[in-house]
Amino acid sequence: MNELDLSALDGANPLGFLAALGTLTVLSETEPQVKLGWRAGARWTPFITSPNPLDETKLLQCLTKRLCGQPVSETAERKREASQKRSDFAKKRLKNANDELKALKLKGNQLKIERDRIVGPVLKRFEKRRQIVLARLKSAVPSPELALGQRPDCTVQEFREHAVAIRAESAPNGRTTADLLASFGAETTDFENERIQPTTFCFITGSGHQWFLATVRQLMTRKDPTKQEPAPPQCVTDENLHKCLFKAWAYSDEGLSMRWDPVEDVRYALRFDDPGSIGAYTVWMANLLAYFALGCFPCAALSRGIATACWTASKESAAFHWPVWEQPLTREALRSLLTHRAFAAPDYEADRKNLRAELLARGVAGIFCAQRIQVGNPPLHKINFSPAFAL
Repeated sequence: MNELDLSALDGANPLGFLAALGTLTVLSETEPQVKLGWRAGARWTPFITSPNPLDETKLLQCLTKRLCGQPVSETAERKREASQKRSDFAKKRLKNANDELKALKLKGNQLKIERDRIVGPVLKRFEKRRQIVLARLKSAVPSPELALGQRPDCTVQEFREHAVAIRAESAPNGRTTADLLASFGAETTDFENERIQPTTFCFITGSGHQWFLATVRQLMTRKDPTKQEPAPPQCVTDENLHKCLFKAWAYSDEGLSMRWDPVEDVRYALRFDDPGSIGAYTVWMANLLAYFALGCFPCAALSRGIATACWTASKESAAFHWPVWEQPLTREALRSLLTHRAFAAPDYEADRKNLRAELLARGVAGIFCAQRIQVGNPPLHKINFSPAFAL
């Protein structure tokens, strides 16, 4: 077997761990025999193995081709932007209508009459705008699962329709898109107009005009060479991927963060300067590779809320647990390992001895944990990972 170290990634960093899994996921689409393992040293460093020759150039070319996704035309993007603006305006009017109804403090039949009069027409207009956005988004996304909108918690009806369409286009050797959709959330209600419960990995929900799926779309979208006016830089390049996988992270990429790196918790108490004046800097390709790793963490509905693989079920003290292993594993073997109860059960401490012995038998050499923390109050809040610690 041929080996290649991903020397820049750190298994004790949630973003580094997820980026390693994302690398394995993307490579497995065309080479199912590729495997991922970890080496113990000053830190846990991932490496990939393959029966075929491995080198940095070939790896970067393979990743770049997949991560760029499908090209999006300037016309399709312009139509999407215009329809999104009209939808946002309709959404604001719907909020104002609901606030107006709430201020009346009505009850019973009178409340229903006034809701139909005040909110009803505005709601219909918003729903119409929403359908236009979704229709235009299908031709303006680099990957099909991103056509759900700006955020993963779409309505139950939208989620089901999208899932049926993606399942029809999937195959056993091409299921990445379907796996990603299954990781977005779960249907915790039977009412089609209510929203699904989003994955616990959803750290960006609109604060600062940043959205989960919209950020991924921006990271993937190719730069149009025919566009004359200045355009945002293309994120997916061989150079950026090389900096992510093989060089010490410099955090030189501005914005477009999924907020999965604990160092991005830049509160005033943790800095000597004003974080707002500097802005957020991250590693673009680490975030995008980490997004592709989400297919290894499916969601399921519980009687109360949602369960995400490797997360404790309690929302008040949500924590992400992940393993490192020395014997290389394929993506499918890894997906099975990550559903083990040790990575989601809150009683790990009580049963530590038995679970550790079982995990050692499965090849797990260590477990890390990072808590999901909220800074500030909605809507002007941030969600981050705490620094990880070993269990």
